[in-house]
Amino acid sequence: MQQLLNWHKSTSIIKDNAQKCITNKNDQLKQTDNGLGILGPAVTGEPENLTALRTKLLNRQKDLQGEIATCKVIAVASTDLEQEIEKKRDNLHAQILLHKDQNIWAQINTFSAVGLSTWTQEKNYWFHHNHRFIFAQKNLQVSIAIGLFVFLLLLVVRKSLPESTKLGTQLSAAQKSLYHYLPIIAGVSGAALAAHFTGVLSPFVDIVLITWGGYALLAILVTWALRPSGVVFHHFAWGPKTLRSTLRSLRFVAFLAAFAVSWIITAPQDFLNPQQQALLWSVYHLLVISAVFRLVMEAGDKRPFKAYPFLRIIILIALLATALFTLLGYRNLTNYLFFGLLMSLLALGIGLFISWGLSDFWNYTARKDGRWQHALKHRLGLKDDQALPWLGWFSALSHIAVWMGIGAFILYAWGLTHTGFSLIWKYFITGFTVGTFHLQPFRWIIAIGLLVLLININTFVQRYLSDNSRIIGHMESGARHSILSIVRYSGFIIAILIALSTAGVALHNLAIIAGALSVGIGFGLQNIVNNFVSGLILLLERPIRVGDWIQVGSTQGYVEKMSIRYTLILTFDRTEVFVPNSELISGQVTNWMYTNSVLRLMIPFNVAHSADIELVKELLVKEGQNHPDVLQDDPRGIPPTALLLDVSENALQFYLRVYLDDCNKSFNVQTDLRASVVESLLRHNIRLAHQQQDVHFIPSQILPVDKTTGTIHDPLEPGNQ
Repeated sequence: MQQLLNWHKSTSIIKDNAQKCITNKNDQLKQTDNGLGILGPAVTGEPENLTALRTKLLNRQKDLQGEIATCKVIAVASTDLEQEIEKKRDNLHAQILLHKDQNIWAQINTFSAVGLSTWTQEKNYWFHHNHRFIFAQKNLQVSIAIGLFVFLLLLVVRKSLPESTKLGTQLSAAQKSLYHYLPIIAGVSGAALAAHFTGVLSPFVDIVLITWGGYALLAILVTWALRPSGVVFHHFAWGPKTLRSTLRSLRFVAFLAAFAVSWIITAPQDFLNPQQQALLWSVYHLLVISAVFRLVMEAGDKRPFKAYPFLRIIILIALLATALFTLLGYRNLTNYLFFGLLMSLLALGIGLFISWGLSDFWNYTARKDGRWQHALKHRLGLKDDQALPWLGWFSALSHIAVWMGIGAFILYAWGLTHTGFSLIWKYFITGFTVGTFHLQPFRWIIAIGLLVLLININTFVQRYLSDNSRIIGHMESGARHSILSIVRYSGFIIAILIALSTAGVALHNLAIIAGALSVGIGFGLQNIVNNFVSGLILLLERPIRVGDWIQVGSTQGYVEKMSIRYTLILTFDRTEVFVPNSELISGQVTNWMYTNSVLRLMIPFNVAHSADIELVKELLVKEGQNHPDVLQDDPRGIPPTALLLDVSENALQFYLRVYLDDCNKSFNVQTDLRASVVESLLRHNIRLAHQQQDVHFIPSQILPVDKTTGTIHDPLEPGNQ
């Protein structure tokens, strides 16, 4: 396998060199062809130096073509050889994984057949030090006594903690976890130090001390993570009973993991051969698999894992398959599945825990009442009610970094070697070709990051311009809105172009995209482009502005928002109408507030013919002068005036002409003036005119009526002469 890996590495280097050779030689050939194109074909009587140069270029062209052909042959051959090596490596790897050793029954028989001499050597290795039984050595007895004394002493101190908490000393969850396992850690540490200085350490003592010390440290972390107020409880809302059951299972798994770590650290020189040790490792694998199986079963019934039953079934099947392969004796396959599966579960658990912790941290950072948040806002020049900028992006980047690390660890757990990571990193940096397009993930990630940064800078510039009254604060609201819109769209376009250029997209290729878009415009994008261009015209010419009262067709209201595609109008009855910008350019638009907001009102009043004309005019003018919103002595308008503009058969039609400084007050002023004028006219006994009709009777044409029957006798009817 190692030889195949070395061959694969060498072949990859040869293939890469061949590809570089092809690229370089093609560039040189292109330059040579350009030179020949400049010289042109041979002409009779041309200078000798041109002929010599053309001959030199032709020879160079032939040499380069031959070198390119050679490099292509090497590239093709190395590619075929690389594929053949990969195939043989995969076959060999499959053979190694599927190699069958002794099954569990044969392992029991082999283990039971170990000779007495081997067991004697084993006992001497584990329980003897300096040719003496370790427990009979006074130095070890003193070390154990010191460890037990420290353990019991801290155990008594730990029992007195509830009494101290009653006096007002409240312990945190982390402190409680530490104090719970502190006697074990202190006892193991005391015994280990004493044994080290007295020189009585042996493989058995080392494994025991490392196992219990590692178990205590892992148990502290697990207990702290599953505390009632911890991250797991906050995101899972598990009950105390479930937390205790899960904690017991995790502590047992932690103990088995600590034993494995201690075995790896000490690396004992066991006298049992691999066949005789197979049973011990099989039992260890089955114990770990059983503990993890129970943990998955318990956690799978609770939320949020209950919502993913398929994932739970896959994990359980994988654990059962690993146990089955262990019993059947597929040792290599068992080790592969055992390490990959357990490390993947551990990585996912750690990833979830860290991800939840990051979410809580960023949520806490977004709070407005924190001390250090207030200090940070003060340093950034933000107000207390403003949110800290870019927290969402920082949160996303931190989560992405965590899960990328978790993914890399999982790939390593399933056998991805350093060579594999190097290959991934190589493709990540240099990229790969898909069809005729060369994709470089590293440059695209930088481009995406740069795009996000530029968009946020553009947003910051807009916020700064809107908040800084010294720059555009003196402008009217419509002008400020137009400037901010132009800055927003211009910044967005610039950010897109810079990001595409960073990603390696040639900007001259945008002409091809523009040509494709022109075809799309011809088929179905006319309205979108029309509205887009109309929006640019509206933002530049500004015939209407945000805050204007306009009328478009039968719709009138305030301009609430202007975007590049549509304009939002808020009508008088509080409905929001989205008007395409093309209608504002091509149609007739009435803007009541384009040059100023002054509005003239002509309010009609119909009075009877018998009314005193001068008195009516006086009353109308007086009511107009009394209203506070009507312009009086203002150069923008004429003072209130009463006009008699029509005399009909029914009434004298007067008009009260007034000017308002704000057209938004039109309806309210009309209501007030109509009510006050009517009351004033009625007070002065001036009757309002109504629609009327005169009826005239002609006596000679009145027909006689029969008083007895009540019928009319028409002399023109037959029989009534």
